[in-house]
Amino acid sequence: MSDTVRITRTVRFSAAHRYHSDRLSDEENRRVFGKCNRPHGHGHDYRVDVGVVGPVDPVTGMVMNLADLDAVLKEHVVEPLDHGFLNYDVEHFASVVPTCENIALYVVDLITEPLEHFGIRLAGVRVWEGNDLYAEVDLEESGS
Repeated sequence: MSDTVRITRTVRFSAAHRYHSDRLSDEENRRVFGKCNRPHGHGHDYRVDVGVVGPVDPVTGMVMNLADLDAVLKEHVVEPLDHGFLNYDVEHFASVVPTCENIALYVVDLITEPLEHFGIRLAGVRVWEGNDLYAEVDLEESGS
């Protein structure tokens, strides 16, 4: 029997974005991205599920203190992304289309190192762009 457990914490933020690639012409952007390419963007209430994995501490019974996990997620995900226009307020998305997929990859980049500070391994990130769409980075499956 393994003593390794995965726990998942959920945080939320609201943000606007516009799907637009400088590698495409304006006409191609409109064709590929449709309404999501409108110049003034549109917004979502995002939900981010973050899974971490590690051994259960025999003294505390926890994989990670949730207060520490909450602090990492607040500082590195919620605070910089909440109520922003991702294309303009987040330098990364000035040159990367802020799709649900790219936001998930970005969140992985944001929190991997801070979690390692606590000796915790990031297992995966799921970013929900609504009730019917999410992008998932499963680091357990990919062997990362």
